[in-house]
Amino acid sequence: EAGRVACVEAAGFDHSTLRNAAPYDLIFANILKGPLIELAPDVAAHLGTGGHVILSGLLNAQAGDVIAAYEAEGLRLEHRAEIGDWTTLTLIR
Repeated sequence: EAGRVACVEAAGFDHSTLRNAAPYDLIFANILKGPLIELAPDVAAHLGTGGHVILSGLLNAQAGDVIAAYEAEGLRLEHRAEIGDWTTLTLIR
């Protein structure tokens, strides 16, 4: 219904509701480095032109590897914020 959020349980984008609603203007993930890197190809495939990805849940030392994975998929880093030991990344297509 219009004005409502649809909630689904899925590993990555492995759900027809998520696949059928793509492309997205915004994708947000607050998970660990390993899963974020594994999701990079799917995130890039489901992100629309000019869309943004916000990634958090990363230790500062892990951010470089995650940035490299998403840049390899054609995204570029727009902003990096470090708060204490944690990093949040904003990438754009």
